[in-house]
Amino acid sequence: MSKQETRPDTVSNPDEESNRYTYEEATELDESAFDGDTIGRRTFLSVAAATGAALTLPGAVSAEVSDDRVTDLGEFVVNATPDSYEATLVLEFEDVDSVHSFYDEFGEPDWDIDEDLRATKVVYREEPTPAAHAYLTEAELSDALDTFDGIEFVDYSPGANPFWTLEEPYGDYDVFPEYVEEFDVFPRVEDARDWTSHGETGQALDHLAEEYPDMVSVERIGHGPGWPNVFTGEDPDQRDIYIAELTNDVQDREAFAEKEKAVFIVGIHGNERAGVEAGSRILESAAKGEAEDFNPLLDDIAIVYVYINPDGWTIRKPTLWSPNQLSHYRGNGSLLDTNRQYPTIGWANPSFWPADAGNEPDVRPGYDVGYWDVVPDAMATVEHLRAYENVEYLCDYHMMGWASQMVLNLESNAAYDHDGTHNLDEVNRRIGAAMEDYWGSPDAIADDTIRAGADTSWRSNYVPNTLFDYGSIYDSLGYNITGGLLGWAGQPEEFGGLGAITVAPELGMRDATNWRPYIERHLETAYYLSQLEYARLCAADTNATVATDGQDTAYVTTDELTRRSADLSHTDESPGRGRGRGQDRATEVRRRHGTVQPGPGGSASASSEERTHSLAAQFDAGDAEEGVVRLLNPGGQVVREIDLAESDETGFYVPNPASGDWSVEYEGEGDVEVEFVTIETDEEHPDPWEAFGYEQTEYVVNPMQFFADLEPHLEDGGMDGLRVHDVRVGRLMRGRSGRRRYDKVVISHDVGRDDDRYVEAIEEFVEAGGDLVLTDTGLYLLDALEVGDAANISEDDLQSIEVGIANLFDRDFDHYLLSGIRNLQHEIWKSPQVGYVPNTNDQPATVVDDDAFAAAGGDVAGRMSGDGVGGVAAGSLSAGDAEINLIGSALPPANQRELHPFGMADYAVSFMGHTMLCNALGFEQRRFVEGELVGTWGELR
Repeated sequence: MSKQETRPDTVSNPDEESNRYTYEEATELDESAFDGDTIGRRTFLSVAAATGAALTLPGAVSAEVSDDRVTDLGEFVVNATPDSYEATLVLEFEDVDSVHSFYDEFGEPDWDIDEDLRATKVVYREEPTPAAHAYLTEAELSDALDTFDGIEFVDYSPGANPFWTLEEPYGDYDVFPEYVEEFDVFPRVEDARDWTSHGETGQALDHLAEEYPDMVSVERIGHGPGWPNVFTGEDPDQRDIYIAELTNDVQDREAFAEKEKAVFIVGIHGNERAGVEAGSRILESAAKGEAEDFNPLLDDIAIVYVYINPDGWTIRKPTLWSPNQLSHYRGNGSLLDTNRQYPTIGWANPSFWPADAGNEPDVRPGYDVGYWDVVPDAMATVEHLRAYENVEYLCDYHMMGWASQMVLNLESNAAYDHDGTHNLDEVNRRIGAAMEDYWGSPDAIADDTIRAGADTSWRSNYVPNTLFDYGSIYDSLGYNITGGLLGWAGQPEEFGGLGAITVAPELGMRDATNWRPYIERHLETAYYLSQLEYARLCAADTNATVATDGQDTAYVTTDELTRRSADLSHTDESPGRGRGRGQDRATEVRRRHGTVQPGPGGSASASSEERTHSLAAQFDAGDAEEGVVRLLNPGGQVVREIDLAESDETGFYVPNPASGDWSVEYEGEGDVEVEFVTIETDEEHPDPWEAFGYEQTEYVVNPMQFFADLEPHLEDGGMDGLRVHDVRVGRLMRGRSGRRRYDKVVISHDVGRDDDRYVEAIEEFVEAGGDLVLTDTGLYLLDALEVGDAANISEDDLQSIEVGIANLFDRDFDHYLLSGIRNLQHEIWKSPQVGYVPNTNDQPATVVDDDAFAAAGGDVAGRMSGDGVGGVAAGSLSAGDAEINLIGSALPPANQRELHPFGMADYAVSFMGHTMLCNALGFEQRRFVEGELVGTWGELR
């Protein structure tokens, strides 16, 4: 066993004989506790947050180390932490011989990244001033000060670069031992002392902007709410959000505005550090002109790094499962998940704080604070990014820990046009290929992944199954969200978004605890490859087309599919209605806070009554990464549970809850804080003003817009929208000639199924060899049609069900409807942006009885089920020379029942849903990069 493996990660282990305070405990201390001390409350909190250690108050510290050569901060960190705590210290020496002697005493000349777990104990430089960076306990520093007269200066210095706190931190000098390479601002991962710190990064970015002003521009756009905050804004320690722009001639703002942009969000969750580590190093190497892969792209594109969550970055805590494992904090100083506070269209959770900068009220209804108090980080980000033009890609870099894949790319909830759908899939495909080219397979780094599993989470023989995979949020994580940054950034600019192609890379293999160079080097490489492929495709000329073999398509639309903001009971546009504020029918929002202690009898609850529209319960489990949080209905049954070890979800939502007390229980360690929000209204639609302080955004949406958006991408053939009346009067055929005007017809509704002339017109079309595609409630036409296999299906064989997620299972990948679909992909459409709530069984689907479908001669592609009822949701029937293709849930009309202040999408099909619809029509999708055909999906039929 190596020396590194025997040296523990000492963190807190408070000395019970001392009066020590963890960060959480210290936030309760009054400023008077620091009167007369050189270390004030803010510094105390900052050190407690950064070290994760339980500290002794300055006035109670026994000065074991007291030396004029040590700064006040350095003395405090060393003396206030437990005796075994190794402080990160920088030391300057009077000459080179002194630093050599220090290294001979404390250094680890046999350190080997392939053998040792932690970074080496000491590194040093000889110029411009002799200095060393070391992990030292109180006793070790005391011995060093007594032994080495050549020590001139000692200070506390957390971060990756060992010398960033010195007056001359950067330069072209060697760092020793000999295995450490030269570095300037951000050291190689192999040489770094720790995760890059917030203050270090700000200084480093400023240095790069000063040294390379034609390449780098840095701005501070705002700050986090700060610690402590928790909605009060009282005494916050607010840290800056950094924006770093990278491109050639970055000061030419007119040229910058015109360039396509790849925006990389790094560190939105404070405990997911890999995006910061990779992005910062790319930025530096490109600024110096040394990034051979990136620099050639920067004439054409700009890369923007957003260092977005300073609060989560600046605090570190021991994990519940081990006091020796340090982890940054996931959320911000308001104790919110920072990736749920964005103004996404569709369903908005009333317990979130959606940051619609520029439209926000001064104070949110029901609170005494506003959005700039609680989510200033999200507000500043929205405000700044909306000023950019031509954002092509926006990628939000995450870590998920111990997945079956090294990297999972999550398709956001935003709906994309045909080009956007294919650009997203293409960049995913290229990232996977790049990782395979670099590593071949996970076996190439298996020694390190096994070490990481055993070292940081007690996993045995952990090796990912694959390097890379991709799908929707649900496909990848098993749940879906609203309020995500990506969902906002991907929505159209007219609805306040950026119109970008948005994706969240999730990096597995690792819990983001103590710095481990042996595994961090691979994580940094994975995200280097990821950012490179986004940059390359951002710079490339891409387009996607649809080949139809000259066939013409009609889609039958109806106003009954249309949803308008004017339909809502609270809008001025509603006939005969005002906003209703202050009247009996006004929306009322009730909030209740509770603390849940683990075990029997520990619960928090909120009441629901007859007029309760919905109930949300948002919880904060602190540092807990294990445990189960459960929601119980008034009858005491568990409605839903969240396993913290398997999910990042932090809340429950119940539309139309049963009357009575709903409660949250917790099985785990520590307490859970819960906020309940109930929406009360006598009207059909709750008023977003009362819930959020936002006016309703106007919209008119119809799911058949999917085909109108697809039409410009057709290589040949036509695509027309028809009304039910048009079909009824014979527009599918060419007069009485018996010849078809169209080759394909799509119907996603059952309007007109009782109209004999309408049904007969469709039958005539099919009998003449025209192909029919039925989706959603359009499947009910099978009951009326007397053509081919459809004649054997009756209304009794059809059923409307509601599902939690519109996902397809029991799939037959040999069926042409699933051509081009991969095993991970299940979700056909993404519910939040069309107003539906994931995991609440409100998403509509129409299915065909399995036995009836088989008896009719149908060919099954996949099934769906909900509330214990299931059936065929994708498949095909024959009708002579024609085919009838079925997709039971793909293009539902928008759900207006839930709060949706920021508008609504027409449709939200995933790549899977998009491809299934094209396959159902017998189209071939074609993808081009720089004019070269790089892939096809589907086959012409």
